[in-house]
Amino acid sequence: MTAAQTDFSENLFARYSMYGKLRRVVAFCIRYLQYLKDRSKQRKSDPLFTELIVLQGDNISSIPRLSTKELQHAEQSLCCLSQRQIFTEELNDLANGERVSKSSSLKWLNPFVDQYGILRVGGRIGNSALSDAIKHPIVLSSKHPLSALLASSYHLKLLHAVPQLLLATLRQKFWILGGRNLVKAVFHRCHTCFRSKPTLVQQSTADLPVSRVSPTRPFSVCGVDYCGPFYVKSAVRNRGPTKVYVAIFVCFSTKAVHIELVSDLSTPAFLAALRRLVARRGKVVELHSDNATAFKGASHALNRIYRMLKVEAVDRDQIFDWCSENEIVWKFIPPRAPHFGGLWEAAVKSAKTHLLKTVGNVNLAYEDLLTLLAQVEMCLNSRPLTPIAEDPSDLEVLTPGHFLVGSSLQAVPDPNWKDTADNRLDHWDLTQKRLQEIWSRWYPEYLQQLQSRATKGCNPPVTVEVGAVVIIKEDNVPPANWPLGKVVKLHPGKDGIVRVVTLRTASATEVIRPVARIALLPSAKSTSTA
Repeated sequence: MTAAQTDFSENLFARYSMYGKLRRVVAFCIRYLQYLKDRSKQRKSDPLFTELIVLQGDNISSIPRLSTKELQHAEQSLCCLSQRQIFTEELNDLANGERVSKSSSLKWLNPFVDQYGILRVGGRIGNSALSDAIKHPIVLSSKHPLSALLASSYHLKLLHAVPQLLLATLRQKFWILGGRNLVKAVFHRCHTCFRSKPTLVQQSTADLPVSRVSPTRPFSVCGVDYCGPFYVKSAVRNRGPTKVYVAIFVCFSTKAVHIELVSDLSTPAFLAALRRLVARRGKVVELHSDNATAFKGASHALNRIYRMLKVEAVDRDQIFDWCSENEIVWKFIPPRAPHFGGLWEAAVKSAKTHLLKTVGNVNLAYEDLLTLLAQVEMCLNSRPLTPIAEDPSDLEVLTPGHFLVGSSLQAVPDPNWKDTADNRLDHWDLTQKRLQEIWSRWYPEYLQQLQSRATKGCNPPVTVEVGAVVIIKEDNVPPANWPLGKVVKLHPGKDGIVRVVTLRTASATEVIRPVARIALLPSAKSTSTA
């Protein structure tokens, strides 16, 4: 092909994104060229010439429709253009009566050129009862834009067919080299198919915050979460059970758990539980919690927490003012991101497991439930932080209770040392030494276990750019109905990886979501590069 012909072919295929429209345009062009070749007719008096002039105007209703033969001729012309661009050497070899070269990708197909100048597959099924079009399909390359247009057209015609069905249908008429990868690319880049089963973004796990890897006093930095409701017997006879809730505080550095029974979801009840925590465990410097949007649904039992922390200004200001007066910094995790608070979510799950297995459907008295919660707290604080050694001569396993009381909560009381000589034992020094030994084990035994990431946390970083159109995952909604959003702001972590973004929805509102709840729509890049 000459340079002019090559430029014409490239511009023609690049101009149209739908195969049906491209074929119709080429069919009209062929009709007009056929008219120009017929010199014996009078142009101005010929009805066809008049119809072509009308085509340039607004009214095209009088133009005769394209026939099946014209559309087939246009399709053959497009295939010829595509083959002359990709298989130039093969066409020259076959035109000279030679076989294709051994380095050609067509050497296994035994190709030949038909009467219309189209390169077809020779194959080995020439003696079958199939039609000639199926026995000898047209050869195309997946690197040419025509193949991508054909695959997209058949994908829509077959009602968004899966790759295997799409490839099988295409091969009844076209043999596309590299067709398997092409149909997969068309399927995965189809927005309709992607929205029916979107792939959410998965970034690598971030580094643990400073509060998780620094030795601090227990509960100076902690997270809080609610669970419930539970039911307790009323003190008044013949009255129904009363709802109560459980507030669980988890220490960031030691994983120690503190459980408080809360009578309701009011602001005074929450502040009373926080005061009891400070009175028993010491002053809290940082308090972490989820964003409370998980409780937003009106049917959720903890909807009151959302209203208390996000909607009702009086309650919210009362809580935050008390925290400010007591120098407590309250930090929220991003909305709809429970995995950001996995520490307290795991504690809630463990506590609920103990309660449900112990209580079941029985309604306990208030004092009985309070006692049971204290025992659950003891069990959670007795869980080992490090692997249990097999050697009986090793030190006892490290537990959160060691950081709370200096030893395991299940340990046997210390022996009576009053008969021991004074020069052999100093009580205060021995106590301090015991605590220092506990903290010295915190680094080599417990902290080192936090070094490795989970298998799913080692994914290569996914690039999220401002302006990208994404699908926002919504709970209890089919994936096909998930709303679209546009990334307007990125919130990268200390390692530069974006795990939280700000999105603008169709209603022009901006929401903050973790990238684990969004799916990047496939790019509009041409599938011909697949």
